[in-house]
Amino acid sequence: MALVQVFPTKNAGIVILNNYIQMLFKRLQLTIEDQFVTPTAQEKAVFCLQYLATGLTDTEEIFLPLNKILCGLPLTTPLHNTAITLTDTEQQLMESLLQAVIGHWPAIGSTSIEGFRGNWLVRDGKLQENEECWELTVEKRAYDLLLNQSPFSFSILKFPWMPKPLHVTWSY
Repeated sequence: MALVQVFPTKNAGIVILNNYIQMLFKRLQLTIEDQFVTPTAQEKAVFCLQYLATGLTDTEEIFLPLNKILCGLPLTTPLHNTAITLTDTEQQLMESLLQAVIGHWPAIGSTSIEGFRGNWLVRDGKLQENEECWELTVEKRAYDLLLNQSPFSFSILKFPWMPKPLHVTWSY
C-alpha cells in the first residue's frame, strides 16, 4: 500500500471564491478563451490568489500548493518568483471582488475585507492527490455554520486549465 502524501495549506478558504476566479483571471488578462496566455501569466495567477487570501504580494512557494493546483500547475513545477508587483488597478479589481463576495453573503454581515480574509480565506487545510482528483479538507471553525447560508458553490472545483478537479470537504 502506497503512502499518501499530505500537503498542508494555510489558505484553504480561497475555494469560497470559486465562482469568481475564472472571471478574475480573464479581467486581469491572464487568460484568453479559458487558457493562460503565458507561463508567466499562470505564475502571476498563483500569486493573485494569494493576494486575495492575504493581501500580500510576496509569499514563499511552500505556502502555495493550493494556488498551484487551482492554476493548473503541478506541485513540482518551481515558481520563478516569490512575489509579484500589482498595479493599483489590479489591486482595486481584487479588492472589489472581495467586496462583492462579502456583499453577496448577507449572513456574515458587513465584515471588512481584512475580517473576511482572516475568518474565511486564511484557513488551514490538507491536500491529497489521488488518481481521479485532488482532495482538500478545510479546518473547521465554530462560525462555519454560516456556510449553509452561503450563495457560493465550492464542493468541486474544476477550471478548464486544471488537469484534475479539486474535491473540497468543509464540514459545518
